[in-house]
Amino acid sequence: MIVKQILFVFLLSFSFASAQTTDTIYQSKLKLDLQLFDFPYQITAGNTVGKGFFSSYANPSMSQSLNLTASAYSGIHYGLHAAFHKRKKGYLLEALSVGLCDFLLIWAPMGGGWLHEEYHRAVLTNFGVNSFNQMNTFPIGKSVIAVNRIKDEDLERFKSTRSADFVRMSAAGIEGEYLLIDQLQRSNFFHQQKLLHEILYAVVTINSIAYLFLSSNAEKADKMLDETNAKEIKISSRDFTGLDMISWTYDLFNPNEPYNARGIHPSGVGIDRYRKTEHLEKHELKYLKQQKYWHFLNLLSPMLLGFRSIDLKNGFSGNIAFRHFLTSFGTDISLNVFLKKSKYNFVFAYHNYQNYKHVFPAIEVEMIDYPLFYKKLNVFLSPRIMAGVQPKNQDFMTNKVDFFGLLGCKTDFRIYKNYFSYLEVVAKTKGWVAGNVYLDDNVSIRMGFSARF
Repeated sequence: MIVKQILFVFLLSFSFASAQTTDTIYQSKLKLDLQLFDFPYQITAGNTVGKGFFSSYANPSMSQSLNLTASAYSGIHYGLHAAFHKRKKGYLLEALSVGLCDFLLIWAPMGGGWLHEEYHRAVLTNFGVNSFNQMNTFPIGKSVIAVNRIKDEDLERFKSTRSADFVRMSAAGIEGEYLLIDQLQRSNFFHQQKLLHEILYAVVTINSIAYLFLSSNAEKADKMLDETNAKEIKISSRDFTGLDMISWTYDLFNPNEPYNARGIHPSGVGIDRYRKTEHLEKHELKYLKQQKYWHFLNLLSPMLLGFRSIDLKNGFSGNIAFRHFLTSFGTDISLNVFLKKSKYNFVFAYHNYQNYKHVFPAIEVEMIDYPLFYKKLNVFLSPRIMAGVQPKNQDFMTNKVDFFGLLGCKTDFRIYKNYFSYLEVVAKTKGWVAGNVYLDDNVSIRMGFSARF
């Protein structure tokens, strides 16, 4: 499936780019990023699927699925912009077309919903749990989409050995969708692409907030889960967790509870996987309700209102965005500052990590696509550094800390005209990073191709 999706994105790049001429490679109107290798994750994925290395593409990494989805939206939005922006009432036609395409992508591979489920699956895959993403069946109009074909025994093993990762698994879907917004915002800001992503930003953010409101609504959430349980007689048809946010909250507060303590499924076969609000203690439900209000922070960015770049003094341009992520230990509230001048592109972020009652700060600096052009050497460098503290052992209740750090660099090498190969190396200590599946210390090596038109 993923090979077909990669080919589809390549076709998009050629068809949408053929009609344009660019001013420079640096300020590309369309940028596509196709990641072909992600080690060591793909070795684990191949073992999880069990059919050799190439079967790992059935279970893409977080980075691979994010790049596919961002490239798909970028290609489609660019094509629609090229088709309508010079016509009479072109902006209205473009907006209607973008809205329609984004709506259809809700139920399609490489859409935002597909990305949401793939982020769940990446965490499962990393611990040897194979699964299936129902988005690959184009379930148009269906309101409940499952990650299924999972054995109860695998979920039992997972929670008993990796409780923090088990918590992260439930929250990973929304994590992926907010990273999609972040990546598209960066493309518009740093490369001045002027693509109409704002509809997608609004839909994803409002839908995520609504998901938290639904999950904390006892009457609606529990009724929905009862109806779902009644339909899912076979274990293989059941989702891995039900309503993500309820399960995330339940496992945050009950990290050491054996998975089989959830009881027997109402059908009498298998474990009752889905946690309902009735399974949450009063203080646990209160915590979940608090997160739905904190989630409104994700609306605080001029970029959601179409202000893609704000002119500052002395040739600088800037923008900001707040993020509220649900993590393996609680939450991450961050302020992201985008700043550029000429060829200097930076993202500065302050992270306010929080578990139940304690705060753990960190800072992050990333430089985006610094060009090194000398004779035949055409390279873009994107170094990144993070440093701070997080809860010790990713624990929800502790006031003890673990030092946290990350060093990374992505290097794009120009190989022919508008096409680049790239190598990315990321090394990190123990800790949670949005878009990185590893909570342990890890060194990852990623390779792929990017195209800039």
